[in-house]
Amino acid sequence: MKITALPAKVRLPRSRRGRIMTSLVLVVLLSGAGLAWWSVRADDLPDDAVFAYDGQIETVAQLEERLRTLTALYGVQPPDQQDAAKSDAFRRDTAKAVAVGMVLDRAARDRGIVIGDKAARDVLTRFISQQIGEGPEARSKFVQALGTTGTSEDAVLDEIKRQLAVSQLFDSVTRGSSISDGEVADAFEKRKAQLDTPERRQLSNIVVKTKEEADQVLADLGAGTPFETLVAQRSLDGSTRDNGGDLGQVTVAQLEDGYAKAAFAAPVGGLFGPVQTAHGWNVGRVRQVLPPQPAVFDQVKEQLKQQLTLEKALATWRGWLGAQLADANVRYADAYRPADPAAPPQEAPGWSPAPGQVPGQPRPSR
Repeated sequence: MKITALPAKVRLPRSRRGRIMTSLVLVVLLSGAGLAWWSVRADDLPDDAVFAYDGQIETVAQLEERLRTLTALYGVQPPDQQDAAKSDAFRRDTAKAVAVGMVLDRAARDRGIVIGDKAARDVLTRFISQQIGEGPEARSKFVQALGTTGTSEDAVLDEIKRQLAVSQLFDSVTRGSSISDGEVADAFEKRKAQLDTPERRQLSNIVVKTKEEADQVLADLGAGTPFETLVAQRSLDGSTRDNGGDLGQVTVAQLEDGYAKAAFAAPVGGLFGPVQTAHGWNVGRVRQVLPPQPAVFDQVKEQLKQQLTLEKALATWRGWLGAQLADANVRYADAYRPADPAAPPQEAPGWSPAPGQVPGQPRPSR
């Protein structure tokens, strides 16, 4: 993970929609108040401007402040400045996310959506309790950690308010989206292959830095050293070191390609590797194989109905948001203008998933 200043696992909680979020999370996280006010001509922007919207200017300094809060809460990190193309894309995407967020803020206010201080503080209190602990000491630890990253408790509360407001706005815009039983049945026939449960394997893994170390791990396993012993002694993955390297029950789609190919070719009880992944050199063992299972309509009906309802709501949301952006007349500075300023993000609003590991994938050392 990229966050170094906050305590482990310090993240805002997820909603049921948060699991599918990607780009729109920045819409919620980056939007907000504290903007400078300017009298801006139609054909001019101040030198330090990112964009102008509704008589307001978002400055470079304000954008950087927002990014500090994002880094503290979510691990959002700008790319290496030496990579000019990625840095340029990140700058433009971030500017657009802020602008879209301001459009959403105004739409929420126009609909009378207001999040009170108590509601935001209650969310923050539950979050701190779940992630750090109870009592004043836990809150103090959280606030101190935020301070080391250049943000504050007030900034966190502002972000919570914005996310709650946009979530309510989404519900308001998409109210009435529903799916009939007939539509669910039709979708089941069309998506049956996707709904089938693929083969899963329960894997244990040891990750080390070099191939030579991985070769030595295999040699030691061949000489009779227990797998769990070598995990505890040598694996770089602190999150699985204490449970024998267990990655859980995983599918091919949850693993890096090379690792998946080796893991799903080995027999039950068999070793595989060394396999290089983004996190190091891996040696694994297949603990269990669970064969694929065909989807049963009655078992997946409710889940499928929820997914279809969300897809329908998202289509409504994107159509509405696209119209809002087309009318917003956001004017970007040249260095921050996105490729398609009026295109709505693809995803639904909600809590951000913390940057982290795909379940079952060999993970980096902590």
